[in-house]
Amino acid sequence: MTGLDHDRVWARHDPLTGAVLIVGAGAVGGFLADELARIGFSPLVLVDPERLAVENLVRHPLGAPCLDQPKAPALAARISRDFPLCRAAGLQADFTLIPRDEQRALVAAADVVVAATDSADCQRLVNLVALEVGRPAVFPGVWVDPRIRDAEVGEILWVDPDRPTPCYQCAAAFRRGAADTQAARGARVDIQLVALATAQVVTALAHPESDRAGILDPERTAIYLHGLTPTSPGVQATFPLPGLSSRPVRVPYPSRPCIACRRSHVLDLDRADDLPAVSPGKLAAGIALVTLTLAVVILLTAAFVHA
Repeated sequence: MTGLDHDRVWARHDPLTGAVLIVGAGAVGGFLADELARIGFSPLVLVDPERLAVENLVRHPLGAPCLDQPKAPALAARISRDFPLCRAAGLQADFTLIPRDEQRALVAAADVVVAATDSADCQRLVNLVALEVGRPAVFPGVWVDPRIRDAEVGEILWVDPDRPTPCYQCAAAFRRGAADTQAARGARVDIQLVALATAQVVTALAHPESDRAGILDPERTAIYLHGLTPTSPGVQATFPLPGLSSRPVRVPYPSRPCIACRRSHVLDLDRADDLPAVSPGKLAAGIALVTLTLAVVILLTAAFVHA
C-alpha cells in the first residue's frame, strides 16, 4: 500500500509498464533503474555482486550513507522508498555464478533484459540466456580510447530474438575481440546521458506498438551517442558536428555462424537482398554517401566498456 494517488502520480504522462532485469547496478545500470521506475516499469530486478566504494560516489545514484553496502539491494531499497509505485528488488550476486535454471528464471520473468556490467564474460552470458529464453536484451556502454574524451561516445546495442537481429556475440566478432570491457572513466553527466538513451531503447523494446518504437531500426541495431561536448578529432568522421548527436549503425552478422545465435551473413537471406554482406570488423553506417573510416579504426582498436 503506497498511499499515493495513482492518477496524480501519472498526471504528467501515462505510465509505460513492464518488467526489467538489470544485470549490473553501477553508474549506467543505477541511473537506468531510476529512470525506468519513473517511466512506469515494475518490477525492476537488479543483480550486482559489488558494494558501493568511495570512488563510485562521484557518479553513482547512491551516496555516502550507502558506502560499503551492496549496490543492488541498496539501490532497490532506495527506489522502493522514493517511488513506491515501483516494486524493485536487488540481488547481491555475480550473474555468472547463479545456477543456470535461476538465470533462466530471472530472464524469463522480464520483458526486457539489460546487461550493464564491466565483465565481457557476464555480458556474453546474459546475451546467451536471453537468446535461449527469447527475451530482448540491451547492452549499453561507453567507448574508451586515448584519442577521445572520457565517456565522450556511448554505444547502445539492442538485440531482439523475435526480429531477429545480430546478437552481442555477433558484435564482438564485429570488433574482432578489441572490445574487452574494463572500468570506464567519465563524469556523472556523461554517464547519465547514456542511461537516459538506454531507457528510451528499453521502452521501445517493451512497447513495440508504441510510437516510441520508431527509434529502433532493425537493420541498424547499434546506436552511437555523442555527448554535449566538443567533438574529438578521433570521431569527427562519425560525428562531424560538435555537440549532442546520435547515429544508428548496422552490426553485421559474422561470416561464420555465430556461436550464440547461430546466424551468419551467409544464412541471413532476409537482409541479403538489400544490404551487402559486411565482413566482421567493418562498419556499415545507416547514412548513405558517408565514409566512416575513422569510426572503423576506433571500433577495431578502442575498448568498449560498460560503466
